[in-house]
Amino acid sequence: MLITPMLRMIDQPTLPFWETPPEHRATWTSRDLWLRLSEHNLAEFSEDDRIERKSASKVDRRRYAEYLSMWANTVEGGIMLFGVENNGAVTGCASLSQPELNALKSCHTQLCPEASPEFRTIGIEVDGKPNFVVAAYIPYRGTLVETHKAEAFIRHGDNKHRMSAEERDDFRATRQERRWEQRPNEHFKFPQDFDENVVQEFCTNFRERENKPDWSTEDILVDRHLMIKDGDRYVPLNCLTLFAAKDPLSFHAGARIRVQRFEGTEEGAGETFSPLRDFYLEGNIPRILREGDTMLANMNYNVTWLSNEGKFVTTPEYPKWAWFEALVNALVHRSYSFSGSEIFVKFFSDRMEVESPGGFVPPVNAANIYNQRAARNPHLMEALRYLGFTQMSREGTRRMRQSMEDYNLPAPNFSQEAINGVSVRVTLRNDHHTRKRALDKDVATYCGVDTWKQLQEYEVQIMGYAFNNRSIQVAEASRITGRTWNTSKKDLDRLVRKGLLAFVPPKFQRDPKARYELVGDRRGGLREA
Repeated sequence: MLITPMLRMIDQPTLPFWETPPEHRATWTSRDLWLRLSEHNLAEFSEDDRIERKSASKVDRRRYAEYLSMWANTVEGGIMLFGVENNGAVTGCASLSQPELNALKSCHTQLCPEASPEFRTIGIEVDGKPNFVVAAYIPYRGTLVETHKAEAFIRHGDNKHRMSAEERDDFRATRQERRWEQRPNEHFKFPQDFDENVVQEFCTNFRERENKPDWSTEDILVDRHLMIKDGDRYVPLNCLTLFAAKDPLSFHAGARIRVQRFEGTEEGAGETFSPLRDFYLEGNIPRILREGDTMLANMNYNVTWLSNEGKFVTTPEYPKWAWFEALVNALVHRSYSFSGSEIFVKFFSDRMEVESPGGFVPPVNAANIYNQRAARNPHLMEALRYLGFTQMSREGTRRMRQSMEDYNLPAPNFSQEAINGVSVRVTLRNDHHTRKRALDKDVATYCGVDTWKQLQEYEVQIMGYAFNNRSIQVAEASRITGRTWNTSKKDLDRLVRKGLLAFVPPKFQRDPKARYELVGDRRGGLREA
């Protein structure tokens, strides 16, 4: 007889493979933790490779920028809790004013622009009173994220580590990171979003110089690393959008130049900020340079100065090769990663400044700039070379220096600043103490050169007006100099004592025709107006 064995049920623990084992909080990613944060568990997470706690009373925005860089460079990113002490005590952010809160949530645009923090406000209760904690999640970007000081950080355990130059290079290499100018830009479509004239001028010059008459426009742009081919379509790179797009500003918010002219040696702030001129140069870089060539030339006053031969020479305030080369360098070498920052050109009575976002490109620095060469955006720079704007050699800065020397002016000053973000500033000084506007040349002859050279700026304005109009009244002097009526009266009386003006007394008290005229015995050599 066939015996079928019986299976006896044995009591033993079952293994629920179909169930997910309970999660331990240590296994949560930064994103998991971010999504599950609440007023109930804020104090339960100590600082580790996912989270950093900061007291609301000790928020240092510059140090905050370092943490933004750190988390953006750390795989899986990280979280910052503002209003939680190092010991875990939840104290809240109610002590911060609304402007301070706004600054906390927006300062990354200037201090670490490539970080992309997300914010949440978590309501809590502290000592029986309503309060809140500000939480920020900073995701990993996959490309090296630097602060406004061109520094990069990364998280090692619960420590913030400043990356060395070698570590930054290795970070970029292992992630096959492209330079900013070489990143594809899907925002623009070729050819409809691009300036046909700029593209054709570039391609025509390329065909002639490189002896490639049969190359198509697309072939040239791909060969010059301005565009890539993706299957059947062409994708422009960032450098092409700056070089030839119709409206680069629609994507690169800082791709423009702000030009300002100030009356004195400082720009002032608040109520005292009052530039004489304030406008923008916008568009692709060739357009900015061509418009800037004309507009900045008009911003340069003509000045008269005595040459070494003792003769009057009339020239612009600054030689063109100095300021135009400074403009080209700013557009070519600036960091466009700082997308919200623009280039500034500022005219003061004693100097001209060109300030561009981003620091010097190593190994270039302020000390070796005439002998070293490096390019942050080499393909953009080469494209401009085909239009004649750059030479891609060290001769540009040397030409700036030589042109200033030809005008008997100090050599350009190059410096790296880190006030509102790292930037390079080029300063051209105009020796305004010995040079007067060209309109004052006849005034200098009238006054005598030695006397003329000693006049203050407001005295030059008064004498220029009196010379052109043969006389001047106190109210007129006050209007043109911006000084008070009483001060202007003293200014005119001082010029009388110097023998430059003569006072014509009123016929009766408060006669509005009372005036100051040019001195009679000086008038013989004056030409008629």
